[in-house]
Amino acid sequence: MTASLASAALAAGARGWSVVPMHTIVASCCTCGNRSCPSPGKHPRIAWEEYTHARADAQAIEAWWRRWPQANLGVVTGAASGLVVLDVDPRHGGGDALAEMEAFNEPLPRTAESLTGGGGQHLYFQHPGGRVPSKPAAPGLDVKGDGGIVVAPPSLHVTGRLYVWETWCAPEDIGVAEMPSWLLRIALDPPATADGHAATRDAAPRTRAERADFEALWAEVGVMLQPGDRYYLCPFHDDHRPSLHVDSEQCRFYCFGCARGGSIGRLRRLVGRDAGIPRTPIRPGGSVPPAVSTPCGDVTMPGSTDIDVVGESRYQDALLELTGGRRHYAGVRIAAVASLVPEHANAADPDAVAVVIAGRRVGYLPRDQASRRRAVISETIQRSGDATCAATIVGGWEREHGDVGCFGVHLRL
Repeated sequence: MTASLASAALAAGARGWSVVPMHTIVASCCTCGNRSCPSPGKHPRIAWEEYTHARADAQAIEAWWRRWPQANLGVVTGAASGLVVLDVDPRHGGGDALAEMEAFNEPLPRTAESLTGGGGQHLYFQHPGGRVPSKPAAPGLDVKGDGGIVVAPPSLHVTGRLYVWETWCAPEDIGVAEMPSWLLRIALDPPATADGHAATRDAAPRTRAERADFEALWAEVGVMLQPGDRYYLCPFHDDHRPSLHVDSEQCRFYCFGCARGGSIGRLRRLVGRDAGIPRTPIRPGGSVPPAVSTPCGDVTMPGSTDIDVVGESRYQDALLELTGGRRHYAGVRIAAVASLVPEHANAADPDAVAVVIAGRRVGYLPRDQASRRRAVISETIQRSGDATCAATIVGGWEREHGDVGCFGVHLRL
């Protein structure tokens, strides 16, 4: 037996993972003998379906690798191993998709993570129970759950490179994290159009806060960003010529030397900062999940007319702080209470009425509404001390290929 492969297989089995032997690569060809093999080195040598329900014991594992010493190591995902693995293929947009998901929901926790020989990533999470199907979640991003299988280190890829554990992210070093609820939602019901791809709209720019966070993270590892698209020496491998491409405006990066890439969330994990974007609650009790509303209360100007706030594009940083960041695909829908503040000293428009949520200006009443309602607003302020109404923050979605949506605010007056 090849000690490293056999030892890795036995260690995986001892960890409670369901292990099977895979074909491998010899002379750039799959050992299955099919010169046109669509998955060289990535499919099992045995009938493996029974191991989606029961695990092989150590004696069976030893026998397999005694028979096939060079066999790649396959780990069956799903309930049999207690695992769900996120398979990221950056060649087909998976790096972008994952980066946006983790950057604008909540950053993924640090967990067991392997680098594939083809430049992708496998992120290991605890199986949450029930059934998690193996299915695409986005272009280049697959969920390997029940009925799935992944190739694990130290297997050989058709490129000639080995699968390896990311630095300090081997399972014995860091363990396997729980699967975040937002990732489970996407895995169970990924929002998509009829053709299986996410809908897209015109992209909005990153906010100043996002760009500042991105720049600060790079500074922690000694990379001082310059404006625009540039190349740098990569701090994550022994780089002697600039192989790291960074887009400081869209907060993306990719290293052509070590194949690491992504956006803010991925960068946080690499530099060891996993806390994510600080979340400022709109009401006591914390931030609000996507598409969930909270009771508004404290409304001194109740009504039934829906009004869109104007000028909100100038206040995207404030809205980013209020919501805790963008969300993948659907964006946010968060209930809040807005204060209506007349700006008597506004030189451009003395009738202007600012809209303020949790002490942050997020836009203005439309001019016609401000003119019509200014007297009532002033009377309400004199009577109650504040003119407030129900509000909903919406938008702020993030999709594949840098497709970003602005936040907006709806009022009920």
